[in-house]
Amino acid sequence: MRPRVGLSQGYAEGTRENGISRFLGLPYAAPPVGDRRWQPPGRPEPWEGVRDASRFGPVCPQTRGASFDLRVSAQSEDCLHLNVWTQTLEREARQPVMVWIHGGGFLGGAGSEDAFDGARLAARGVTVVTVNYRLGAFGFAADPAVGSNFGVLDQIAALEWVAQNIDAFGGDPGNVTVFGQSAGAASVRALLSARRARDLFHRAIMQSAGFEPAAGLPTPPGPERTMDATRDLFARLGGDAGTARKASTEDVLALSVDLAGVRPKPGQVHTPANLVWTPVYDDRDVASGDDFAGWPSQVPVILGCVENEARYFLPPSAPFPPAMVENMAAVLGGAHREGVLDLLNTSGATTYEALDELFTTAIFTEPALATLKRFAALDRPLYYYRFGRVSPGLKASGHLAQHTAEIRYVFGNLEPADAYDDTDAALSADMQNAWVSFARTGVPALPDGSPWPRHHGGDPAMTVITHTLRAEPFTTTKLTDLIHSLRP
Repeated sequence: MRPRVGLSQGYAEGTRENGISRFLGLPYAAPPVGDRRWQPPGRPEPWEGVRDASRFGPVCPQTRGASFDLRVSAQSEDCLHLNVWTQTLEREARQPVMVWIHGGGFLGGAGSEDAFDGARLAARGVTVVTVNYRLGAFGFAADPAVGSNFGVLDQIAALEWVAQNIDAFGGDPGNVTVFGQSAGAASVRALLSARRARDLFHRAIMQSAGFEPAAGLPTPPGPERTMDATRDLFARLGGDAGTARKASTEDVLALSVDLAGVRPKPGQVHTPANLVWTPVYDDRDVASGDDFAGWPSQVPVILGCVENEARYFLPPSAPFPPAMVENMAAVLGGAHREGVLDLLNTSGATTYEALDELFTTAIFTEPALATLKRFAALDRPLYYYRFGRVSPGLKASGHLAQHTAEIRYVFGNLEPADAYDDTDAALSADMQNAWVSFARTGVPALPDGSPWPRHHGGDPAMTVITHTLRAEPFTTTKLTDLIHSLRP
């Protein structure tokens, strides 16, 4: 017999396999189509009878950005669906809830991607939720007359749905962890800044993003750039939002990609700092900036990076001339361009290795350091990790511990199997244990059961993840310190 639950909208029937029930493609908001395009998400519509929840819903319109197999071919603006995995449907179970927000540069991805399948994580006694949200210009156009942050509002609507319905899946609405990677981690930071999200989650994990803007950028990302792109978008679609709402999905998508900032200038490489369609801190109740209005003082946070973030964006097989390092040092090194080049030139690194180190440090590691200092000054429960495990598959390809490398370990989905070994399997179990421990208690656990060291301003510490997890004193590199000195 297929598992069935009663929700606020009606009954839904999922599937069960290997002791895990899964419910896919559940709508958490009204379809944002027609006049609802560039509007806050509406309340989800009820249905009659029993809804078939055995298949993922359509992904949000996209042409790039997904890191893994979407497992869905259909695309639609009617994409505000979520998926749930759980081993129990007993309301009294009160399991911790883990809500995953996918990455993809706010341009692609979905909660259906195979690396995010929640079955193995749910087997550890948590209720797992993955969410779709509006992408690109559909989710992040910003106009004073229309509004902004529609993708963030979608995420808040999903958390409101969780608060109302998750007990039907054995989950505890009073113990919700939001976690995400890349754009998903930036979304978590936006939720920390959203008054409307306050008390909808109780722990937060930010993987490889959600940090300060890069220190060396002369003009960091901001509302002006997004608003300029939005004005251009509306102008090309007829002149205003009302007319643009009548444009086809295909036309909006094409312009969304064209204006997204994904094409680097000649002689440079693309970095996530170039992206235009991102949350806008607007000093409203959606994303209120650096006062973190959605972050109660007792909510703990994990944040972390991987060692070779840049290699996800820089294919090891591509030719990179030495001049590329000089160009990117000018872009990312700011006033310390010459000092940056001296450090890279004296390290003995190849051109590709130097690009990796500079890109990873300037876009991820140093901004994470700045965020650690900001969060530590707020005296919140804070944990930091650095992931450096290189699986056999990533070693053979030269990608090493690239951006996204940790995700399959967190979810336990080490596939294809021939790309991982027994060390990876053991590490995945330890990482799942740490993430679930954090979701359950607010404190991540080391393999021996002891807690991760907290990161304090006066006594900084971190957890290093290679073949296992271990506590170490917090350290930085000379390049990180040099770029960090650019900050006021």
